[in-house]
Amino acid sequence: MKLAIISLKSNSSNMLIEASKKYFSEVDALDLRHIEIVVREKAEIFYEDEPLKDYDCIYCRGSSKYALILRSITEILNKKAYMPLAPESFTIAHDKFLTQLYLQKLKVDMPRTYLAATTKRAKELIKRIHYPAIIKLPSGTHGKGVMFADSRSSASSILDTLEIFRQAYIIQDFIDTDGKDIRAIVTGDEVIASMERSSARGELRANIHAGGKGKAITLTEEAKELAIKSARAIHADVCAVDILQGLKPLVIEVNASPGLKGITEATKKDVAGEICKYLFEQSSKFAASKKENNYSRIIHDINQPGPKEVIANLDVKLGRIRLDSLITKLSGFTSEDEVTIKVERGNIIIKKHGDN
Repeated sequence: MKLAIISLKSNSSNMLIEASKKYFSEVDALDLRHIEIVVREKAEIFYEDEPLKDYDCIYCRGSSKYALILRSITEILNKKAYMPLAPESFTIAHDKFLTQLYLQKLKVDMPRTYLAATTKRAKELIKRIHYPAIIKLPSGTHGKGVMFADSRSSASSILDTLEIFRQAYIIQDFIDTDGKDIRAIVTGDEVIASMERSSARGELRANIHAGGKGKAITLTEEAKELAIKSARAIHADVCAVDILQGLKPLVIEVNASPGLKGITEATKKDVAGEICKYLFEQSSKFAASKKENNYSRIIHDINQPGPKEVIANLDVKLGRIRLDSLITKLSGFTSEDEVTIKVERGNIIIKKHGDN
C-alpha cells in the first residue's frame, strides 16, 4: 500500500510520516507548496514538475491559506484513492462561520454565533448582544484572531483593530469554563485521544499554541457523540474537535489539520500511530471495494454491445503470450473458432476468420 502525505511539513506531519512507515510499504512526504495544478482537457496535478504518482491513500493537511489548493487536489483525486478528508472539508473547516452552519445542520450544540459583513454592521450588532463576548475572524488557527470583549466599548475597539484585515466578523457568546476547553481527536466513529486544555495566566485562549497546558481526560459519552457528529458534519474521517464543557458540551471549532504534539504529550498516546493505523485500514477497504467495483463493471460490460478495453500486464511464458480468462470471456472466442491474427510491433489484432 502506498501513502502520500501532502502537507507543509510541520512537526505533526513529520510525526505522521514516521508513524505511517509501520503500516504502508511506501510513504512519500510531499510539500504542498511544490504542488502545481493544470486544467486543460483534463485536470492534472504535478509535484516538482512531474505528474503526481498513483497512491492508495492521500492525506492532505495545511492551513487556511492553502484551503483552495487542498480542495482542488482532493477534488481531482476524489474516488481514485482513499482520502480521509472530502474536498469540501477544507472549505468548511477553514472558515469558522461555515463550520458553524454545517454543525447546525446536524443539530450539534454550540454557542450562539453572529456574522457581520462590515465593521458598521458589527458595531450595530454589538449594541444588542450580552457581554462578555468573543470576537473572531473567519480564518485563523492556533487561537489567532480570537479576542475577548467584556463590554460594548471594548468590542468597538476590537472591531476597529480588526478592520485592517478586511474580513467579516464572527461574534459569539462567551461561555465561562474557567479558561478551559477540550480537544478530541476523531478517526471515523471513534475518539482516539482527548485532553483538557487550560489557558496560561492572563490568557483566555486555552490553545496549546497560545501557551495553554493540556492533560489527558476521559470524555463523557455525550461529548464523544458530539465530537463524532461534528467530524461527520464537515465530512472528515480524521480531525480534531474543540469543545467547551459548560452545563452541557458545546462545540466551538473543528480542525481538519490538527496539531498532534500537544495531545501526544498530554495523553502519552501514540496519536499519530493511531491515525496511520486507521488510514491503512480504510485504504485497504477502499482498494478492495474499488477492485470489486471494477470487476463488476467489466462483467456487466461483457453482455454490452461494442468493443471493450482492458489494461493489464502481459504474461509471457516460454515465448508465448498468455491472456487472462476474462479476456476470453469478453471476446466470446471458443476453441472451435478459426481466427485471423494480424501482428505488427506493439500491436496484435485477433478476429474470427471471415469477419469484416
